[in-house]
Amino acid sequence: MVQPPRVSQPDAHQYIETAEQLDQFIQDNQNITWLGFDTEFIHEKRFYPQLCLIQVITELGMYILDPLVLPKLDPFLALIENPEILKITHAGENDYRILNSLYGTYPQNLFDTQIAAGFLTHTYPIGFQKLVESEFDVTLNKSFSVTDWQARPMRPQQITYALNDVLYLPELWQRMTAQLKQLDRLHWCQEEVAKFTTTEYYAGDTQLDLFKRTLNTQLTPQERIFLVRLMDWRLEEAKRRNVTQDMVLPKKTMMMVAKGIAQGQSHLRQNRLISDKLIQSYSKLWNQLFKTDMTDDEQALFDQMPQWQEDTPEQVISSEFLYLLVRDRCFKAGMAHTIVLSKSAFRNQNQSLNSGWRKELLGDSLIGWIQSQQQVVFEVQDDCCVVKFMD
Repeated sequence: MVQPPRVSQPDAHQYIETAEQLDQFIQDNQNITWLGFDTEFIHEKRFYPQLCLIQVITELGMYILDPLVLPKLDPFLALIENPEILKITHAGENDYRILNSLYGTYPQNLFDTQIAAGFLTHTYPIGFQKLVESEFDVTLNKSFSVTDWQARPMRPQQITYALNDVLYLPELWQRMTAQLKQLDRLHWCQEEVAKFTTTEYYAGDTQLDLFKRTLNTQLTPQERIFLVRLMDWRLEEAKRRNVTQDMVLPKKTMMMVAKGIAQGQSHLRQNRLISDKLIQSYSKLWNQLFKTDMTDDEQALFDQMPQWQEDTPEQVISSEFLYLLVRDRCFKAGMAHTIVLSKSAFRNQNQSLNSGWRKELLGDSLIGWIQSQQQVVFEVQDDCCVVKFMD
């Protein structure tokens, strides 16, 4: 097994800030079979994050790439897309999303220590600091997690913090791979991280997705169509201005606008939580979005959506019980139930249980119960409780 480099001092790395240095890094590492990496970025008040730093570890050493001054990152991005090189990350989803949104990168051949931990412990998601502490009995300094990564020159403490985020990745990968193999779960982990390699994963919400998000809004059909259009406009405006969507229109305000738009601008002005500036700037546009006739495509999507109905107490109890069975199955398997499916997503996304490692873990019987929509009834009899499924 490949041994990771042993680096303990912040000066034991190469700082790459020129095209020539990047080319030399690529040449030196042309035969590597794995690399670990992490990114530092700033996302406050931006739609597109500012990538400030890339930390890399390979069997040859540690490196810091400076995207703020490098003319291009294409040689490094080619490594991320190279299926012959394993990429090791912790909570790498954010890193991959940033590289995809900024450069259109689709990573290949991945291992994520946070996801691996979900198959090996009861905790998911687990922070990198806590994972390192549990595995190596080392306490990492996290005081620089909100430091200004755009500032140059970088301070030695910043560099140490940044390098620590990749220093332990190779050995974590080795340890966790061995444990996953022993439990016959390595293919589970590989299946779960494979979603980060697909173009579908990075695609934005479709209009169908937006319609689904309006299911439990208790709006009229016309108001729901308007809310979908409002969400779409908000997203595109945020992209155009490179600001967060909440800076265009706060999420909590969006629903207020959807519920009040039919009653006109004067009604919106009476709502003290909707700013006069927003109304003055966008009320005419909002009114146009509201009054525009439904398109054929919108009608087709709208017809696919079921009418929202509030769950009955019996349905809530049944869902709680079935999710408890999922938790019990995961507890006995020594893994985190939250990696299977979060509680909030349980009722709406249980179709994802039909295949892959989730089906292997839960089994056909339990999945059948979950998807049967039958009501669960409990009968207490002396020292036992009888559970029945009723039509």
